[in-house]
Amino acid sequence: MKQYCRYCAFCTNGDTYYCGEKEKVLSSDDVKRVNHCSEYVYSVLGDVDTGKQYKPQRKRKKGYEQIKLEMKEE
Repeated sequence: MKQYCRYCAFCTNGDTYYCGEKEKVLSSDDVKRVNHCSEYVYSVLGDVDTGKQYKPQRKRKKGYEQIKLEMKEE
Protein backbone atom coordinates (compact mmCIF):
# COMPACT_ATOMS: atom_id res chain seq x y z
CA MET A 1 0.00 0.00 0.00
CA LYS A 2 1.31 3.43 -0.88
CA GLN A 3 1.68 6.00 1.90
CA TYR A 4 0.29 9.51 1.62
CA CYS A 5 0.55 12.09 4.41
CA ARG A 6 -3.12 12.96 3.96
CA TYR A 7 -4.10 9.46 5.19
CA CYS A 8 -1.66 9.49 8.14
CA ALA A 9 -2.94 9.78 11.71
CA PHE A 10 -0.31 12.41 12.54
CA CYS A 11 -1.30 14.81 9.75
CA THR A 12 -3.61 17.68 10.74
CA ASN A 13 -5.10 20.54 8.80
CA GLY A 14 -5.67 24.01 10.22
CA ASP A 15 -4.24 27.08 8.56
CA THR A 16 -1.78 24.69 6.91
CA TYR A 17 -0.96 20.97 6.95
CA TYR A 18 1.16 19.87 9.91
CA CYS A 19 2.90 16.60 10.79
CA GLY A 20 2.65 16.09 14.55
CA GLU A 21 5.21 13.27 14.63
CA LYS A 22 7.98 15.11 12.77
CA GLU A 23 6.81 18.53 14.00
CA LYS A 24 7.01 20.23 10.62
CA VAL A 25 4.73 22.18 8.29
CA LEU A 26 3.78 20.42 5.04
CA SER A 27 2.78 21.95 1.73
CA SER A 28 -0.32 20.80 -0.11
CA ASP A 29 1.93 19.05 -2.65
CA ASP A 30 3.77 17.17 0.13
CA VAL A 31 0.50 15.87 1.50
CA LYS A 32 -0.57 14.45 -1.88
CA ARG A 33 2.80 12.93 -2.81
CA VAL A 34 3.73 9.29 -2.09
CA ASN A 35 6.23 9.00 0.77
CA HIS A 36 8.24 6.37 2.62
CA CYS A 37 7.91 7.75 6.15
CA SER A 38 8.90 5.32 8.91
CA GLU A 39 6.46 6.97 11.36
CA TYR A 40 3.44 6.53 9.06
CA VAL A 41 0.28 5.26 10.78
CA TYR A 42 -2.88 4.76 8.73
CA SER A 43 -5.77 6.91 10.03
CA VAL A 44 -9.12 5.14 10.40
CA LEU A 45 -10.76 8.57 9.91
CA GLY A 46 -9.56 8.71 6.29
CA ASP A 47 -8.36 11.74 4.33
CA VAL A 48 -7.47 14.78 6.44
CA ASP A 49 -9.68 17.04 4.29
CA THR A 50 -12.60 14.95 3.06
CA GLY A 51 -12.67 11.91 5.34
CA LYS A 52 -12.73 9.49 2.39
CA GLN A 53 -10.98 6.18 2.95
CA TYR A 54 -7.94 5.17 0.87
CA LYS A 55 -8.82 2.76 -1.96
CA PRO A 56 -5.78 1.49 -3.89
CA GLN A 57 -6.19 1.15 -7.64
CA ARG A 58 -6.52 -2.32 -9.12
CA LYS A 59 -3.40 -3.66 -10.78
CA ARG A 60 -3.81 -3.93 -14.52
CA LYS A 61 -2.72 -6.92 -16.51
CA LYS A 62 0.37 -6.24 -18.58
CA GLY A 63 -0.01 -9.11 -21.02
CA TYR A 64 -2.09 -8.69 -24.12
CA GLU A 65 -3.20 -11.39 -26.50
CA GLN A 66 -1.91 -11.24 -30.03
CA ILE A 67 -4.70 -10.61 -32.53
CA LYS A 68 -4.35 -12.24 -35.95
CA LEU A 69 -5.79 -10.53 -38.97
CA GLU A 70 -6.57 -12.79 -41.85
CA MET A 71 -7.00 -11.51 -45.39
CA LYS A 72 -9.87 -12.90 -47.42
CA GLU A 73 -9.02 -13.97 -50.93
CA GLU A 74 -11.61 -13.25 -53.61
